[in-house]
Amino acid sequence: MREMQSTSRPNQPQISSFFSQCSVTKKRAPSDSLIDLTLDDSDVERQPPIKKLKAKHLESSASQWRYEASSTDEHVCTTGVQEDKTRSRVDLERILLGTGRQSSGRTDERDNSSVDDTSSQDGSDSDPAFSELRAMFSRKTSKGSRKSRAKPIVRKTKATEIGPSGEAYTPYEVQVLAFIKDHPGTILMIEKGYKFYFHEESAKIASTELGIIAYVKRNLLTASIPVHRKEVHMKKLLSKGHKVGIIEQTETAALKKASENKNALFERKLTQLYTAITYVDEVDSVDDLDKYSAPPLMCLVETHEHDSGEGEVNIGMIAITPSTGDVIWDDFHDTVMRVELETRLVHTRPAELLVSSEGLTKMTQKVLGHFASASHDQRIRTEHFNSTLSSSEAFDFISDFYTTKATSSAEELSPDKILAIVAGLPQLVVISLAHAIKYLSTFSIADAVLAVKFFTKFTERSHMLLNGNTMTNLEIYQNQTDFTTKGTLISILDHTATKFGARLLKNWIGKPLTNKFILNQRINAVEEIKSSDSPQLVDLCRVLKRLPDLARGLCRIQYGKCTPQELASFLSAFRSVASAFPEYSEEFHSKLLNDIFSSLPKLKAPTEALLAAIDIKKATNGKKDEMWTDPEQFPALDEYKMLIETVKSELNEELKSVRKLLRRPSLTWTTVAGIEYLIEIKKSEDRAVPTNWVVVSATKYMRRYHTPEVKKFIDELSRYKETLNAEANKAFASFLSTIALDHYSVMRDAVNKLAIADCLLSLAHVAHQQGYVRPEFIEEDTLEIVEGRHPMIEALRTDPFVPNTLYMGGDYPRSSIITGPNMGGKSSAVRMIALIAIMAQIGSYVPAKAVRLGLLDGVLSRMGASDELARGRSTFMVEMAQTSDILQKATHRSLVILDELGRGTSTADGMAIADAVLHHLVEHVKCKTLFITHYPLVATELERKFPEEVQNLHMGYTTETRINGTRDVTFLYQLSPGVALESFGVECGRLAGLPDGILRFASERSELCRTVAEQRTRRSRSVHAWSLISFELNAYRTRKLMRAITRALSAQKAEELEELRATVQQFTTD
Repeated sequence: MREMQSTSRPNQPQISSFFSQCSVTKKRAPSDSLIDLTLDDSDVERQPPIKKLKAKHLESSASQWRYEASSTDEHVCTTGVQEDKTRSRVDLERILLGTGRQSSGRTDERDNSSVDDTSSQDGSDSDPAFSELRAMFSRKTSKGSRKSRAKPIVRKTKATEIGPSGEAYTPYEVQVLAFIKDHPGTILMIEKGYKFYFHEESAKIASTELGIIAYVKRNLLTASIPVHRKEVHMKKLLSKGHKVGIIEQTETAALKKASENKNALFERKLTQLYTAITYVDEVDSVDDLDKYSAPPLMCLVETHEHDSGEGEVNIGMIAITPSTGDVIWDDFHDTVMRVELETRLVHTRPAELLVSSEGLTKMTQKVLGHFASASHDQRIRTEHFNSTLSSSEAFDFISDFYTTKATSSAEELSPDKILAIVAGLPQLVVISLAHAIKYLSTFSIADAVLAVKFFTKFTERSHMLLNGNTMTNLEIYQNQTDFTTKGTLISILDHTATKFGARLLKNWIGKPLTNKFILNQRINAVEEIKSSDSPQLVDLCRVLKRLPDLARGLCRIQYGKCTPQELASFLSAFRSVASAFPEYSEEFHSKLLNDIFSSLPKLKAPTEALLAAIDIKKATNGKKDEMWTDPEQFPALDEYKMLIETVKSELNEELKSVRKLLRRPSLTWTTVAGIEYLIEIKKSEDRAVPTNWVVVSATKYMRRYHTPEVKKFIDELSRYKETLNAEANKAFASFLSTIALDHYSVMRDAVNKLAIADCLLSLAHVAHQQGYVRPEFIEEDTLEIVEGRHPMIEALRTDPFVPNTLYMGGDYPRSSIITGPNMGGKSSAVRMIALIAIMAQIGSYVPAKAVRLGLLDGVLSRMGASDELARGRSTFMVEMAQTSDILQKATHRSLVILDELGRGTSTADGMAIADAVLHHLVEHVKCKTLFITHYPLVATELERKFPEEVQNLHMGYTTETRINGTRDVTFLYQLSPGVALESFGVECGRLAGLPDGILRFASERSELCRTVAEQRTRRSRSVHAWSLISFELNAYRTRKLMRAITRALSAQKAEELEELRATVQQFTTD
């Protein structure tokens, strides 16, 4: 070959020079013996080569046979090439002898893909003859070879299960099926490589809910999403009411590579489990659009007396909001219609129900099912527990839980005090709490119930309870058009700056105060804020506008789910509050304001201590391993940092060696596509590189290499970095635990006070609006509204609202019967009265010229018409059930609103029911009643019977008759004394756009019916008059007869007896 090269032109390389080999004398083996490719004349004895990956064999072969267009030197036949050639032959021999690595089973697809990628990359330049020979012997071994081979050891292997595709289940598929079996009813997202996979039933649901494709891959139905889209798709599944489990790889690629089972399947386990209420989202999440949304988990336990069947029941309830830490409990008695349960469902609006699988009555199940199906904004999930704990079992479980958890040194969190509070709860509530803790423990968020001093009772004596019908009819939280907050009472009153303040205000609106002392405290604070120019209030407004959701942030800290960025934000927010109010001396007249400002300086000490322990800038950047100011606090972090720096220094030394080898003093490491420490060499430079260098990537103009030493250092560096990351996570979790145990109570109290301040500022904003006045609370049982206006209609309309004045109680009748034309404003007028009363008892200013009222203990309403087919109740049945609930709950200090009671049945029955209900309320309950009706006879009769208790009012109107006989009705929208003579239903139809022909026919029929009714009235009146006359005549004759009998019996004379006979004869003749 050298001679051939010498005869060639120096500038023209010959093809043969690129494939030159050292001379090898091959021995032909007999046909019945093994072919030994490792023997040649120049071979020397050597130890068996160390077992290496296939990718490295191919790389060595590729380096030997690689085409080098720029060089024809003899270095291609160096000792390194000979060693690589010998090593390749030894490897081939081991393949032929069956001593190569045998695959014991299918490895994780991620591992296989990585090996295959490397093989295909390095093998592109491999020796074709070598590859062909290797493939030939891997497919089939000669007959003679089989005979000469030693008898293999027979091992018993487990029978492989065949899947639906006809192929055996891979280890990964077996692992997936085990997860599916262990977690029924859960959508599993399984991490594999750079994707999360859904399989089987989870894939079907994911395909439907997420709009992704599901396909059969080998034996499993499969769907997948990228890793970086995990949160987006998981939140969507949660919002649909599903339970989602996250299964992650518990070992990283670097640590697995260094372990003994590096070729085995990746270990995976369920690391996260979520439902809609147990997923505590990030504080500044873009998906958190509704500031009122903090859906709770509601656990219910029910008992019923055996003699009452499934009618009346006792229910224990606990509602836990993991995202905010709020816990509400109640124990109540309910009737067969489950009105009390429905009221609590409407107020709390749970996103998840936890109930017994067999302990609920059918009526309760119907109510819960109806509530779940009627939810317009989200799907309600229902979870079941198999058997209800006894009271002793529940208390023992709770005792163990709090004894284990309450390890803080804070006095208020001592186990004894906690158990004393729990022991004071009703029995059914304790059982509900035990089941709720068990359930939340599966999601690792049972710490939500640790702060028992913040538990609140749903119904308290200081609050007015608005039932579900009232909340819906008065549109307190959501309207009845598109079920949003537009045009609702909460939209009028809410001007809060924080999310935790908005949630508290929602609670205030749903529970108006009935305690006069507390109510005056609240409204006095609102008035002082309205009129004060204190700099403290200005600073408070400024601070509140910049605060994140601190209540949710504290819960994320408590659950250990807070990120360093969030922690930096929270601590900075608390520092801004503490620095704004470092010291405070009482300067307000309002005790409520003084309590708020005096609690805020308590944040200073814990906040400064926590901020001193971290570097706020590095925490903001999310560097868990570098955010600590005291190195001795977590020494393991420094140890691994030192190891990492040691490896980096060794890499620098390796770089110096590479520079000397390549004679490039300015050579630096290159990073491409995330792969670090690459040696980049241009192809045009024609540099000789060692054959043991691994080509990582190549382009048209250059190649990038890793030396064996660099690969070793990179592996070490990866292991140290991953271990450092794990230690940093442990350190951060420990720091969060310290905050939760030592400072949660102080911070939570401060957040509560800030929420109260935010609500007071919001109500003060309402008080500044034009035409709003402070209500006056009096002891007398009266309600006086002077020129009141409907708050929502006034806000939505541009034209001015027509005010109305009403007096109820005191020197005026307590009950008012309101009649008037359709579309005349009757319902709006009574809603206005109820809303003004509710706003006043919330502590807000009201839209009126003047308002005086004695405190109401409830506002009860029955308005509108709707059926509940899901619960098996017709329109009239719903109407009667709501009326029955009102009659049971109403007291003499209640405000009752009944709108067109009795219209769902015949006129006679409807009038009879309306008359009887109103008669009961006026005579027995003696409450304030607003009764809307189209039955004038009911109105007149009750006013005649109870002139001191009932007054008739109607909505004013004027009429004008056109030339064609039709009438124009003008609505005045003002309450006026008296009864409306007509309802003007035909005119209302004309306003609705009914055809003229139908309206003419309806008018004629209306006139005919009116004429017939008047004739019947006149006839009945005449008959009634003749009956009275006949009665008087008969009475006169009877008296005359009795006098004659008396005289005859007393005188006993013949003439008297004769007169008696004549009188009797005349009486019987007439």
